[in-house]
Amino acid sequence: MRCSEMQTVRSIVSGGEPSALIQNEVLVLNDEERRALLQKAGISSTIAIGAAEVLAIKASLVIPWNKLRLLRRWLKSSGISLAGGEEIKGAPLIYIPELVAKVVYLLEENERTRRLTWYEGFIPASEVWIKIGGDKGGGTFKMNFQIVNIATPNSVHNTCVFCCFAAGDSVTNLHAALDRFKDQVCPPGLHITLGIFTKVFNLLEAVCCNLDLELALHATDVDSSSFSKYSLELQNLPLLQAELEEAQQAQENFQQWQHMWSWLVVQ
Repeated sequence: MRCSEMQTVRSIVSGGEPSALIQNEVLVLNDEERRALLQKAGISSTIAIGAAEVLAIKASLVIPWNKLRLLRRWLKSSGISLAGGEEIKGAPLIYIPELVAKVVYLLEENERTRRLTWYEGFIPASEVWIKIGGDKGGGTFKMNFQIVNIATPNSVHNTCVFCCFAAGDSVTNLHAALDRFKDQVCPPGLHITLGIFTKVFNLLEAVCCNLDLELALHATDVDSSSFSKYSLELQNLPLLQAELEEAQQAQENFQQWQHMWSWLVVQ
């Protein structure tokens, strides 16, 4: 009843244009008052920009997708929502439906031709190692696998492409093409997790080392000979560790070549 009366008053005051009067009333409010009013009324104040406009923004600014994602987060905090910005369309796709059966077939063929090897115990006798990789080039993305238990695991003849599609390697495309294999392939989650933890720990160790140096600079006389020696040792520690790892790797390579040479001489 009250709203109807107010609408009648607005119509009389505005000369039959109540909507124009409402617009002027809203424009009198500041941004915070206008935002609070819309929120109380249950009206979203978010500005939505469609996918076509997002692609035009990306092309005009000449920015990559990761920069566009940062821009999307920043604009979202100001009430502006950007669409995904990805163009969805069909693309050619070929794949091997039974990946496990293909791997077993190739293993049986290599066993029949006596090509399988366990590198004299380097690979456990109860295990067969399969390497899975991806490559993007020539307008297509290829997923392939290689059997490690042969003498030349990286050979082109040992590479089997099990999935190929004519599109980029975006997260959306990878899910669309590779989710069909999720019940057939189990990635080594423990190894991946350990690798991530190791990398994060090394970063934390480096940050703590720099923090130790900063604290020592404030707590100790910079001209002190003991602190200078300590600081120099800390700065040279990563270099010494890298040289030690390189020397250990060279020693391992030499031992492997020596072992292969002795095997060739004996044979």
